[in-house]
Amino acid sequence: MAKHKINFIIIAVLIFIFPFKIYAQDLNADNEGENLNLNPEQVKLNADRVSFNDETGQALAEGKAVLQYGDATIQAERIEYDASSQKVKALALPNEQVTLSYGNKYVKADQLDYDLISQEGILSGPHTRLAVGEGVLYVYGKEINVIPWDLAEERGLVKGAAADYLARWSEVTLTTCTLEHPHYKLVAKSVSFVPGKKVIAKKPRIYLGNLYLFSSPFDYVVELKRRAVSYSIWPYFQHSDKRGTGGGLRISAGWQTGKAALDIAYATESKFEWAFEIEQQLNENFTIAGGFEHSWDDLWDNKVWRPFAALRYNKNNWRAELLYRKNQYISDQKDSTHKFKGRLDRKPEFTVWSPWYRTSQNLWLTFFATHGTYLEKLLNDTGSLTNRFGFGAHGYFETITDDNGTELFSDNTASLWLYDRDKREQRMFRTFSGFRYKTGNVQWGSAFERIYSWGQSSMKWDEYRDRKRFHQKVRFQIGPEFFVYMRGSYDISEHFADEIFYGIQWVTDCMTWDLYYKNDRTYDDDDKIGLTLSINAFPEKDATLGQNQDKDPFLPPDDLPKK
Repeated sequence: MAKHKINFIIIAVLIFIFPFKIYAQDLNADNEGENLNLNPEQVKLNADRVSFNDETGQALAEGKAVLQYGDATIQAERIEYDASSQKVKALALPNEQVTLSYGNKYVKADQLDYDLISQEGILSGPHTRLAVGEGVLYVYGKEINVIPWDLAEERGLVKGAAADYLARWSEVTLTTCTLEHPHYKLVAKSVSFVPGKKVIAKKPRIYLGNLYLFSSPFDYVVELKRRAVSYSIWPYFQHSDKRGTGGGLRISAGWQTGKAALDIAYATESKFEWAFEIEQQLNENFTIAGGFEHSWDDLWDNKVWRPFAALRYNKNNWRAELLYRKNQYISDQKDSTHKFKGRLDRKPEFTVWSPWYRTSQNLWLTFFATHGTYLEKLLNDTGSLTNRFGFGAHGYFETITDDNGTELFSDNTASLWLYDRDKREQRMFRTFSGFRYKTGNVQWGSAFERIYSWGQSSMKWDEYRDRKRFHQKVRFQIGPEFFVYMRGSYDISEHFADEIFYGIQWVTDCMTWDLYYKNDRTYDDDDKIGLTLSINAFPEKDATLGQNQDKDPFLPPDDLPKK
């Protein structure tokens, strides 16, 4: 009997991109028993009952049937293979499903039908999960139609860079929530999978629980390579003593090689503000970006245009950026009694960052260097153009010290800065070291911050000052999914608490609502109230207009590699 080549690449291409081939040959015996074993290059069928009819060319496995080839496995109650038509069918019992797996990746469905000649197939009632961001995207649908890429091109379904297959999923629900009734979901009539590249949901409807919110004017794109969602809407509310009360919306949309974002905000004092930015990948290593914003300036009590442009490089975790930026608003608390507020032009600035090097099990180290020309603008003074060169190192240490999970950590940065104006130089060393620990269900953090500075800058915006502060954090649960937290810092030199944060969080398996109040007790006295929503799978999102909630200092550096 001739070889029958069974190309099951479709299983992999659907979601996981693990191409494999299964061969069945010389099925010329009438076998009936528990399994049908072929040589190492062939299919292996296991089940409670396995039979092969040599006259009809049909193989049948029933009762906990398993089809194996290498690391690839099909599990179903019943698996049928027709050698004459080269079709495969896998069926499940009621309330059970067919499972297609390869290693630790899988897709489940009610039924699998596949034509080995045309290499087209249908998965009925499938669902799966994709690794995206720091979480999982769960996908449910009616059926998947898999089409070879060349046929999809002939039918006008795709264009552009070629792939192996196109998988089209109908009547789909997407969410990062694990519950049967998710807290939020996106529902689309169709979703297309481009193998190894992206998942595209066509203009989905957005639901909060079962409450319909709106229909998206854009496609929802999941970049598999980046493990990121390239379309999102981030609403927020905030009150600031300077800007007033208001809120905003950040809308971002992406494509395979780039992304764009529009930010719109309104507050009672600052009125309407908006910003736009776009990023486009030129090749594997280079990206260009640009944009502008029309936003409020606390010091001048008016709005100003702030354009920027950048060329970025990334290879093997080495990063570089050439940045031009005009009228950047800088607000930096130097210590409890000194704060810089002003505008800064970077004309331009070039910075290089090394990868994070793990020098031991608990220690990471990275380096940076920068050179730029700057013009700072104060309310009653515009400085002179100043050239600055600097380099430094950033180290992070973390270890568990006992069986209760107490973590000792230390975040340290050292840098040297040289200036052409007045031939000045400035050196700085900052340490933030302490413990993260638990007592019962209460989470604590205690740390000491110390900044040492030597020399003097030729400018005001990057000037360092000696500073000593003690930081404390506490977080505890007050009900199912609800938490209260407080964190603050005490200025040891000035003998007073300079800032305190209070917050209430609603944390579900898929999203976090955060209502917070910042009591700014420095001379600037800029108190803030805010309400934000974030999806737990995507904890990192760009800052939005007026939304400047301070980063929790007890968290590791944002770009530190995951353990």
